[in-house]
Amino acid sequence: MTRFRRRIARTSEEPTKTDLNGATRKLVELVERARAVGREQGPLVPVEALVPIERDSWIWQIVDREVLDSLSHRLVFESDNGKRREILMTSCIDTAMSAASKIVELDGGCVLIETLEP
Repeated sequence: MTRFRRRIARTSEEPTKTDLNGATRKLVELVERARAVGREQGPLVPVEALVPIERDSWIWQIVDREVLDSLSHRLVFESDNGKRREILMTSCIDTAMSAASKIVELDGGCVLIETLEP
């Protein structure tokens, strides 16, 4: 089971505020760092669906362990009532951002991109 890091402060201090330029700079640094990690991982391998459905029949497939190890980001859909549902996993931040943008464009909800810990 994956362990999650704590992202909530343990103490109740005054929150740090960032202006638009600082926020933009931090976002650019974050995206560049994610792209650099993606380049280090090498070429992408397509991940087939585990259970494709054709003509109302479910077809089970097995995913190679190496492919699973190369996945780096998880997309989680959060509905209006607060329930979370994992949608898919990707091998790089660019693919995750593209998929999340398309999902939000089509459905409108909130899509979270989470990193998978090695």
